[in-house]
Amino acid sequence: MGTVRRVCRNVKYWRSPSMALRWTGAAMQEAAKGFRRLKAYKQLPLLQAALAARKARAASSNEHLVKTAKAA
Repeated sequence: MGTVRRVCRNVKYWRSPSMALRWTGAAMQEAAKGFRRLKAYKQLPLLQAALAARKARAASSNEHLVKTAKAA
């Protein structure tokens, strides 16, 4: 976020939300030049599958709570 702050500090007056988005996007592109590669990028699909399974379990437990609340 330091790069975003450095790039956007020259703007004195934000005229519109779209201007803020444009400047922030430009700052993020500048910051991307300094990003490093994620070391465990090969394991991202495994993480994605685990998060999807967790979300599915949470959804099923929420359905049970809704049914219980309606019965009460």
